[in-house]
Amino acid sequence: MFEGVEKIVTTSDWITIFFLVVLVLVAILQFNFSERFSKLFSLIYSEKYYTDYIKTRPLIFNWFHLIFFFIIIFNISLCIYFALNALSSYQANNQFYFYLQILGVTLGYFILRYITGFILGYIFELEESQSYFTFLKMSNLSLISVLIFPLLVLANYSIGFFHKFLITFAVIASFSIALFRYFVLIKNEKLDFNNLFYLFLYLCALELAPIIVVYKLFVD
Repeated sequence: MFEGVEKIVTTSDWITIFFLVVLVLVAILQFNFSERFSKLFSLIYSEKYYTDYIKTRPLIFNWFHLIFFFIIIFNISLCIYFALNALSSYQANNQFYFYLQILGVTLGYFILRYITGFILGYIFELEESQSYFTFLKMSNLSLISVLIFPLLVLANYSIGFFHKFLITFAVIASFSIALFRYFVLIKNEKLDFNNLFYLFLYLCALELAPIIVVYKLFVD
């Protein structure tokens, strides 16, 4: 008379854990680097942050950037995860495992991108320009990751049209800001390339090659 029905429960509690991890990392930055963290937001309207911290040593591998690196990885991978779930028809059976795959691809891309950048800087004898370029990109990504974090939190706990709207807005805003800042970096006078061909080759190898390699490793 009564038949048992299998009940499938999908939980997103693991997303809340990642949100808490990001908040803890932000709190650590605010506590230990309060002045620098506050000045980061000045990138919205000026370049003063660059001039204030360009002489910091080490320029790239310091605690401020290391902590922000994980914030960037978590936020970008969450943004991609939300976008794929909300804006595509594909739905993975195990959402947590699906996110871990995205996290692995994102982490692999950034690590490979930084390694490639320093190798190319050595080959083209542009170590100083490469370090400066990486510093600028790291600063911009740090700003973007902080700005989109509240949108990701709201999107996770919203439903229906509002959920998709927030995800779409976060994706468009992130790409728009990143693209704008990227062109600003290319035009920067400290990126001294004597030949436009070398600039094109450098940027293709730096930005496109890591994407292709990571895709082959994780997707194929």
